[in-house]
Amino acid sequence: MSGSSILGNLPLRHFISVDAESEVLAEGVATANSIRARVERKCHVRIPLIWFIRFQRTWNEYVEEDAINYFTRPVDKSFDGFALGNRQLLKLQSRGDEIAWHYHAYNYAHREDLSHAHKIAVLRADLLACGVHILRCYPEFEVRTFRFGWSFVPDYSLYRLLRRLRIKIDASVQIESAGKKVKAFNLRYPSPITRFPKKIDGTWFVPLKRAHMVHEYELVAHNLGWTAQDEQQASQKRDDFEEKLLEIARKCRETGATFANYKETFL
Repeated sequence: MSGSSILGNLPLRHFISVDAESEVLAEGVATANSIRARVERKCHVRIPLIWFIRFQRTWNEYVEEDAINYFTRPVDKSFDGFALGNRQLLKLQSRGDEIAWHYHAYNYAHREDLSHAHKIAVLRADLLACGVHILRCYPEFEVRTFRFGWSFVPDYSLYRLLRRLRIKIDASVQIESAGKKVKAFNLRYPSPITRFPKKIDGTWFVPLKRAHMVHEYELVAHNLGWTAQDEQQASQKRDDFEEKLLEIARKCRETGATFANYKETFL
């Protein structure tokens, strides 16, 4: 791999992202936006957010299907966060936020009976089909940034394919997680491809070092089956998110650092 880096003498940037990936997406996005707006008013600072919107086939397809040809088909059944939050996302983009793509490698994580090579072939086919769908159906969002679910990158070679889908920035790399277990899966995080923002073979890899990430469902009461919390728990998460934004905003005032999104920084 060839690489070129980095940000030169640009001031320190803080990236605040929301992974929006569930049926409470609209409510969670609205809640995160209202918290951000409150902090902006308090601190007189602009805080662009990066919204990582999940789009992919249904969970059942990933755990039940294993034929590579199946995943080359156009996407007909899906979790489509771009559709769920379309009007919200357009308004957020118009005020300077970035809309990005979020995708979980469910087949790779759950199908331990399949070889690494087979699962990567499935991933290539599915990422291509999903990416083509996003480009065709949602060109208004100009999606250029990508994040794998759980921040787990199954294989860095996948970014050659993602570049064909106009993805130029990755925000998945976990510096501190190398060798650690991925959730409850029989998987380990790979070594980071870089420890600082660096352009490698045409893709900017931006490790999760000065980034703060929250999931939209964490900010609202919900019962999604695989995760649940009551209003008291959600209220605490909202308070935590607001306090984190306030803390970073204060540091920005003291140090001259800024909030930014990925596209305006790296492209």
